[in-house]
Amino acid sequence: MKIRRFAATLAAALAGAALLAAPASATTSVAGGINGILARYGLSGSSGVRVIDADSGRQLYARNAARLFTPASNTKIVTSATALARWGPDYHFRTELYVPPDPPDTGGVLRGDIYLKGFGDPTLSTSSYRRNVLHRPAADLGDFVPALKAMGVTRIVGHVVGDESYFDTRRKVSSWSAGDWAWCGPLSALSLNRGTVDGQRTGNPPQTAAARLTGLLEDAGIKVSGRPMAGRVPSGWLLRYTEYSPPLSRVLAAMNKPSDNFYAEMIAKGLGAAFRGAGTTVAGTKVVAAFLTESGVAAGQFRLYDGSGLSHGNKLTPAGVSRLLRVMAGRSDYPAYWASLSVAGRDGTLVRRMRGTSAQGNVHAKTGTLTGSSCLSGYVTTANGRHVIFSILMNRSGLNIATAHAAQDAIAVSLSRARP
Repeated sequence: MKIRRFAATLAAALAGAALLAAPASATTSVAGGINGILARYGLSGSSGVRVIDADSGRQLYARNAARLFTPASNTKIVTSATALARWGPDYHFRTELYVPPDPPDTGGVLRGDIYLKGFGDPTLSTSSYRRNVLHRPAADLGDFVPALKAMGVTRIVGHVVGDESYFDTRRKVSSWSAGDWAWCGPLSALSLNRGTVDGQRTGNPPQTAAARLTGLLEDAGIKVSGRPMAGRVPSGWLLRYTEYSPPLSRVLAAMNKPSDNFYAEMIAKGLGAAFRGAGTTVAGTKVVAAFLTESGVAAGQFRLYDGSGLSHGNKLTPAGVSRLLRVMAGRSDYPAYWASLSVAGRDGTLVRRMRGTSAQGNVHAKTGTLTGSSCLSGYVTTANGRHVIFSILMNRSGLNIATAHAAQDAIAVSLSRARP
């Protein structure tokens, strides 16, 4: 009997010891794997990495987690999180059509200018651009034509005027280099086809939008006597029609998956206009900074100069990024956030990465690439079903992006195989 009792006591003690040792052992295993990968690719000193359990917040790995790194397009992680938190997944951007207070006469003649007012919809497009370039749902400029047809308008004695007054008139972010500007179309509260005309940048986005609407009206049999212009809606003009973008959840997917800089910068200015009363990049980054602080990310863990990550002045820490990702994982709108990220081996900027591995279809993450910077942060489910968050930020002069990608992919795959 004593032998049985001793054996039972010993078994219980060993089981308890195993339970206590398991987390440490698993953490050691994760750490060993990541350390080995970074050493193999020669990136140990130039990388910041943090891995945490999404449910408990327990840290599984950290290297240079508090160091500030240039995050490149990982900046979109914080821009999209703030947009989702402030507006909600069902929010729609809008563009409005204003007409003179006097209705058209019996012959269908509308006397006075009509105004197209933009409120920062990044998706506003012509049908052909949406079909041939965007390949995704978007607000359609052509939808304004039936609104005037329904009024019985056959002729406009006046101009079509584009109003961009909801934002400032800065077409780019001041901290961008000349080369960075090539990766984002000109910004405007009324911007059509991501600020382009036949593939070329437009110098006057609101006038360009007015010109395209003038052409669509003419094609539909509505004559316009005046030339397209830019201006502001006068007092007393009547709102006739509002065109809406797809819901924000879909807009964020269109931004994050392909890493669309134009969408990100338009959203940043929109946040500034909606929540600080100024449609500027500076105001927008202040809204984002406030949300980061609310989320428990310390002020010293970030610096923000734009919404897209094109500015080399942006700084984030792996600790801050992983903290934000965990906060988002606990929100009711998390499904929209998670779905906006690229899926390894399936779509977006990760479509060709991690194929044929346990990370394919599993890792949902945001990439980031600039000269000297390569980053990958997101979510992965481990082999034993744990939801894990990781942030990998790599900065170094002369950084080989292909090597950085290989290391990031290896880390993500190792996490998908882990059993923490």
